[in-house]
Amino acid sequence: HVSFTCKRHGENSADVRTTVRSTSLDNIRNVYGAAMARELLDVDAKDEALRVKVSGLISNGNHSSKRLVLILFINGRLVESSPIRRCIEQVYAAYLPKGSHPFIYLSLTFPPANLDVNVHPTKQEVRFLDEEQVVDFVQDTFEARLNGANASRSFLTQTLLPGAAEV
Repeated sequence: HVSFTCKRHGENSADVRTTVRSTSLDNIRNVYGAAMARELLDVDAKDEALRVKVSGLISNGNHSSKRLVLILFINGRLVESSPIRRCIEQVYAAYLPKGSHPFIYLSLTFPPANLDVNVHPTKQEVRFLDEEQVVDFVQDTFEARLNGANASRSFLTQTLLPGAAEV
């Protein structure tokens, strides 16, 4: 078992337990809750020419939050990528209300020679070879997955009772 303490919205702390065999979805469910986990879609794609693999869990059109949650791993390292962040926000702009943002747990795998981790002193911001084409591939992968899931999108509606005045 692996145990760690994290802070969740509105709570002081939560003791979260994961096992070695737990999946990414299990871990997200433990940290962010079952409601979040139900809104996630699997993504898994590979581009042989670019030598990149994209996998992870992305929120569908039913979920939105006030800020983008992007958990990005590149070759197993938790990193930041401004181009990937902008791409994700652009993709979801077509699916979410203005001012709303998705939840993204994403893993990109490249040949190590295609990465530059020396962009930022903390090595958290990375650059990669063929960045524009890779970002386009991530965008296409997300759009294809979201378009496929769009048919199952749900909307909450409220019915006016007979005789009730419209607001």
